[in-house]
Amino acid sequence: MTKKQPTREKLLDITFDEVYIHGYTATSVDTILKKAGIPKGSMYHHFKGKKELVLAMVQERLFPKMELFFDFERKEGTTVMDALRGTFASMSRNKPLITYGCPLYRLMVELSPVDETFDTLLSSRVVQMQDNLALLLQKGIEDGEFNETLSAKDLASYILESTWGVLSLSPSLSSSQHFIKHSKFILETLAIYKN
Repeated sequence: MTKKQPTREKLLDITFDEVYIHGYTATSVDTILKKAGIPKGSMYHHFKGKKELVLAMVQERLFPKMELFFDFERKEGTTVMDALRGTFASMSRNKPLITYGCPLYRLMVELSPVDETFDTLLSSRVVQMQDNLALLLQKGIEDGEFNETLSAKDLASYILESTWGVLSLSPSLSSSQHFIKHSKFILETLAIYKN
């Protein structure tokens, strides 16, 4: 017998899917409630409204997924290039990511210009992601894997921003093969700067 998912968790999961695929503006509370099979009053027991629900979803669903999508962690005994290769390969196999793009980037494009609360929250995660990737790249520079003339911070920004760019193509233009070509180009460019 499967355990019934708590109302709050169900709302967050469905909200993630709906906002990811349709965007914040096109996602209605009524649609979320209908898909969850939950009466409106039950939602208001957990959240004051749509904005609070989506803010909770960002922190509890979106941010953990970003850590999975952009997992630039270096495993013991591997190089920074191995870590980058592994992350890009994992991303290329993630069908929703390839089809719909980066959920953080999509939400930023839609909401950052019009809502300061979302802008602050989403931008802080981008800065954190860039800093984490810069630390990894800096380790590669320090270990002699890359030329010391490289700026780890600038390179981290370039990798994330160009990756978001290729992921933001429409579904008809996006494919795993296209993403693989993009990531291969980044890795080949980095290889030029090897010591």
